[in-house]
Amino acid sequence: MWKHVMKNPHKVLPQLLAAGIGSWGFFCTGTVRGWSSPGIPSLNATKNFEIDSTEMAWIAAMPPLCALAGALLVGYPMQRYGRRTALIGLSVPFFLGFLLMGFTHLAQHKAVLFIGRLMSGLMNGAATPASQIYISECASPRIRGTLSSFTASALALGILVAYIIGAFVDWWVLAFILSMFPMMLFTGMIFMPETPVWLISHNREEDARKALQRLRGKRTDIEAEFQRLKENQAKNSQQQEIQPKELLKGSVLKPLGISMGIMFFQQFTGINAMIFYTVSIFKSAGTTLDGRYATIIIGFVQLIATAGSGFLVDRFGRRFLLLSSATIVSCSLAAMGAFFYMQAQWGAALATEKLGWLPLLALIVFFIAYSGGYANVPFILMGEMFPARYRSILGPLSSSFNLCCTFTVVRSFPLMQISMEKYGAFWFFMCCTLVGIVFVYFLLPETKGKTLDDIEKLFSVKYNADGTLKITEVQADNYSNGKTASVASSGIAMNAPNRASFHKQKGNQDGKNAVENGNGFTPVALNPIVDSEDEDEDDGSLVPAPL
Repeated sequence: MWKHVMKNPHKVLPQLLAAGIGSWGFFCTGTVRGWSSPGIPSLNATKNFEIDSTEMAWIAAMPPLCALAGALLVGYPMQRYGRRTALIGLSVPFFLGFLLMGFTHLAQHKAVLFIGRLMSGLMNGAATPASQIYISECASPRIRGTLSSFTASALALGILVAYIIGAFVDWWVLAFILSMFPMMLFTGMIFMPETPVWLISHNREEDARKALQRLRGKRTDIEAEFQRLKENQAKNSQQQEIQPKELLKGSVLKPLGISMGIMFFQQFTGINAMIFYTVSIFKSAGTTLDGRYATIIIGFVQLIATAGSGFLVDRFGRRFLLLSSATIVSCSLAAMGAFFYMQAQWGAALATEKLGWLPLLALIVFFIAYSGGYANVPFILMGEMFPARYRSILGPLSSSFNLCCTFTVVRSFPLMQISMEKYGAFWFFMCCTLVGIVFVYFLLPETKGKTLDDIEKLFSVKYNADGTLKITEVQADNYSNGKTASVASSGIAMNAPNRASFHKQKGNQDGKNAVENGNGFTPVALNPIVDSEDEDEDDGSLVPAPL
């Protein structure tokens, strides 16, 4: 797989650099999520201001809640000022949010901490679509899937870094240290080009040509790809503004519903409950291994598994990875629930003596399985399934729904442990994951190896399941002697055609065929055959529709 990616190093290395720096937004998002696990127990132990348990739960849950607003608000600056400029701009409040969190220890007032978490949460949500779109629009189609998976690895790395630093410093020192990383994003993006897609959409063709040349390498002939980008932008600019009723079409609601369903089941594996409360989980399990060091082990496992999964998506397919991931995740959750059930039945001391190894093993298996499929496949599917015309609307909707589910899980997990007991909370997540297996098996089509245009046809009533165009039935006429033309699933099938009734006529002006049925000629569009393996192919699906 790596040989496939590096088939043309002079073309790939500039894109790798852009993807590495662009994914730093996800790294910063990971540090926001990772702060909670070591930060909240440290805050409980060293706080020098008044804050109760309910407010502590809100401190953990605020980032995903605020991220919901951030993901919706970032759309305008990305469209108006560009993807690169949006990433540069959001890095500043990202930095200030962490800084305020650190200053809370000096100010000795919880309001400062709440403001800091609010700012970092808003930027948390804004950085996610901005980074993902920047990488997608900079990458060539041949390696877009692999480079797009960098974001999940960067997220896991950010969580791990927060875990490692948090194991050795207090919560407020951790916040000060983490404030450096948004400034690294700010510095790196200054030296990166804007995406050619955005530049062309704003009539800056010369800048777009330079940016594309820089991303594809100095010795690469970019003319064909550049012309395709221009043609796709011209096609999109000719389309009328999107009307609300268009979003109610089946070809739009089906992929949106599937994407939201997968986002729901991703979050209701309990992943962010594990990330935000890892140290607390280990403390309540009473394991002999220090919870801070256990989180570091889990963080390493998550990073390695997430990075590896990026090379499996195009080999095994999306459905296989999701089904395998969900199956193993449900087994791990069952094991965690079983441990806490035994703890409730036997007592903490006896359960720890006999099964103290189980929580760490179960969480390690959980993170390996989750990172192998659910970590990045839902986001890859989000970029593949949505029709190009509506992607700028449907993408933020699906991302916002994901963040809403994240907030629900993180905020309700402490309450679930009280109302359902700890084992009940883990078994609840297990049941949700099992339902997710059924959802994926029956509703998710496989998109491996398909072009974005082919995937769009899967949800369109105008096309058959094999991608062939459905033609409306041709009625009988005076010349057909009672014979009719019928439509088969693989194309047009003629029932005993009469040579005088039907004949083909080549359309040498517009590249169409016409079928004469006695009442006139019906033009039938001929779709060109496109080699999906062409490394310079670009179907324009990443060009955002006009807002």
